[in-house]
Amino acid sequence: MSTGEITGGKPGSVAATTRQGWLSQIVGALRFLATDRFGFLVLGWGLVAFALRPALLAAHDGVAGWPYDNIRAALDPVALAHTASVIQWAAYAGLLALAVIGHLRYAAAHPAAFTSDGSRFRIAAAYALLLMAGYLAFLWSPVSVFTIITHDSLIFFDSTYRISNGLVPSSDFPTALGAAQLYLPAWAAWVIGGYGGSIELASVWVALGLGVACAAIGAQRMPVAITALLLGVVFLVTVPAAMLERWGGESQTLVNGETEILADNLSWAMFYNRWGWAALIPVFMVLAPRRDRSAAPPIAEIAILAAVLTFLFWLKASYFAAGLGAAVIYAFLNPSMWRTLAIGGGMTAAGILAIGLMTGNLLAYLNDIMLAGKVSGARTDSILGLLRRNMLEMLFALAPLGVLLAVGRFTWRDGLAAGFMLLASMFVINQNGQLENMTALIVIAAYGAVRVMGEPEINRIARIAAAGAFGMLTASQVLDRGMVLIDQAYAVLREEAREPAPWAAVPAFRNIYVPERESMFNRAIAKSETPEARIHNIWLSGQYGRRQELRQGEYMETLLAGMEDLAPVVKRGETVTTLDMTNPFPFLMNLRAPEGGWLTLHMNRTISEEVHPAPEAMFADADHVMIAKMSMVQSTADLMMDLYGPWLDANYGERVETLYWTRWSHQKPALRTSIEPATQLR
Repeated sequence: MSTGEITGGKPGSVAATTRQGWLSQIVGALRFLATDRFGFLVLGWGLVAFALRPALLAAHDGVAGWPYDNIRAALDPVALAHTASVIQWAAYAGLLALAVIGHLRYAAAHPAAFTSDGSRFRIAAAYALLLMAGYLAFLWSPVSVFTIITHDSLIFFDSTYRISNGLVPSSDFPTALGAAQLYLPAWAAWVIGGYGGSIELASVWVALGLGVACAAIGAQRMPVAITALLLGVVFLVTVPAAMLERWGGESQTLVNGETEILADNLSWAMFYNRWGWAALIPVFMVLAPRRDRSAAPPIAEIAILAAVLTFLFWLKASYFAAGLGAAVIYAFLNPSMWRTLAIGGGMTAAGILAIGLMTGNLLAYLNDIMLAGKVSGARTDSILGLLRRNMLEMLFALAPLGVLLAVGRFTWRDGLAAGFMLLASMFVINQNGQLENMTALIVIAAYGAVRVMGEPEINRIARIAAAGAFGMLTASQVLDRGMVLIDQAYAVLREEAREPAPWAAVPAFRNIYVPERESMFNRAIAKSETPEARIHNIWLSGQYGRRQELRQGEYMETLLAGMEDLAPVVKRGETVTTLDMTNPFPFLMNLRAPEGGWLTLHMNRTISEEVHPAPEAMFADADHVMIAKMSMVQSTADLMMDLYGPWLDANYGERVETLYWTRWSHQKPALRTSIEPATQLR
């Protein structure tokens, strides 16, 4: 019997009905888009994201034809870069705005839809996924721009190069930087096929994991809106490749003959601080009271906390210490304290050990952490300055708890949780040499707002005050870091529109841009044929400005000069060790990475006059040694010359002085006869 006979119609009527169903749904969707305000917003966003944005980017890329030729005729390259970057950001921000509006409308129509922990987790986790997907679709590209602290950014070129050549951190090259911040960018670079955009891509992975952790922890403690805002801050702190604090004022560069002000903070430098602050947000969230305070913490939540602590252990010791303290207080504030400590401690230890077994460097990493601790120790001399710099942020964070105190609902538990979060934030920012922006303080404000809103006796004005303080603190971070996304997108497009820099031909710098490219070294002296010209050029160099000891282009000039000096003398299979913040020449010249050479040297942070590696260990695998005469961190270069210069003179056959570098080559045969452990100290 045919389908038509079963249904009492003609054969094929089911297919026709299906087609009619689809047609009616399409017509209904079009009617909605044409009549509902939300539909107009969707249409507007669709035009921006899938028509205007591709057209502007295609015009930027030089595609011929209409409308690309017309766009280029109307906008010069810099104006086009500005416009396209704003439209890229609008496509991303519009997607998030539509999701929020849709969420609010659905929640208003279905009030019971988000009352369970599971539904709260799903909607918050969906926001985390949307943040990631939208960024990758509309903003990310395999390109990186360094406006500031380029030398520190190159540390992670070096680590990626060493790892790709089979070396293991801490085991083969001493470093107190953990595997999380070394292997994740290395894997991202492998996926991309180059360094450009690798930190940003790795940061997306980290932000997604931390966002899901926020969603799971917030589901049992906070309204979806607060959880979503917290994971939004996590994403915006983690992903944009820009420092959290303002650094070095501003400088200028010439773009197509016009002056361009460089005031952003685009850099890979110390990106682990962004990851660390973001990871402390879900860790601190567990200190907020759960809705069911009588039940012991669920195993899943303990496992999530243990996973974040494992990440922090393999990120940086100071963040792990803060997270470990939060975990202890979490166990203390909840029922079944010893059970929570035993399970959580066991899971954390198992996670740490598992990664240690995979990398093979757990004991060596612990040894390097202890060595770094001997150099830097506990920093206390900058506490007062940090308090003054961050006072406003701390007051806003504490304001909701001030409301709770004013209405008589403040308890010792609130004081313990908030006091720990405040002191831990001060400890972390101080130990890591930062100046401002203690991101995790936002959790104190969220904690206080949730506590105020959870007290039914508190009046509406007090609730608004608490929520408003949290909202203001959140808005300052979301808007500031959100604008950084425009800075990043614009910088990429602007640099792509400029003439190639002198270092653009170096393969390692493919898709890597340094905007502050002008070097005043030669201009102010060598190219000044008369005293009057020298005065003019020195004045001009001052007009361009400096955000550090050297302009970024001047630093890049020193690297090119070092490569030029090394090229004729380095033989196949030989190594170069640079005694500076980074060791750039192996990855720049595709040389064998030296074993035993430190990943980074920084005076009174990783090395000091009192605590430093023995030269026999430092240079056991160094065929050539470079010390900068003009360094981004001159104090470190001077210390290296004082500590190792005489020994290098005695143990290497050749010392060569060039404009920017001192080079030692051709080590004497006796040097390799006794190789000591790489971490031996004097």
